[in-house]
Amino acid sequence: MKSTVIQLVPLRLITVKARSFPDGIRGAWQEIESKRAMKGRKAYGLICATEAGMEYYAGLVSDGELEERVTGLPVIEVAGGPCARIKLENWNQKLDQIGALFAQMAEEHEVDSSRPAMEFYRGFAELHLLLPVKQAGGR
Repeated sequence: MKSTVIQLVPLRLITVKARSFPDGIRGAWQEIESKRAMKGRKAYGLICATEAGMEYYAGLVSDGELEERVTGLPVIEVAGGPCARIKLENWNQKLDQIGALFAQMAEEHEVDSSRPAMEFYRGFAELHLLLPVKQAGGR
């Protein structure tokens, strides 16, 4: 699959951290769904590299300070900027391809490691894999 480069706007997300990666991803989404309605919300998965390994956060774009206070969930802000993107149709049936597609984008572009890799859920049929890059062109 070919990646394209898009300009991501800054994000402010209410989040739930997965207990483990990748096994805890489903549990993080279940926890956030138990606190907030998902219908009509922009949902992102954040994949962060740390010294201890990879961390995953399920996140919803915040509706504002009131929602943040009511839920008590941690807020993560992600800086905007260029991102390589691959659209994955019927992603539920292609979970085993996600890691390889992120690796492909990392080969094609200079990665901006100051921002997390992201999954943008466009519903149950379409997932956008987003990898922050340093500039709009390839390597």
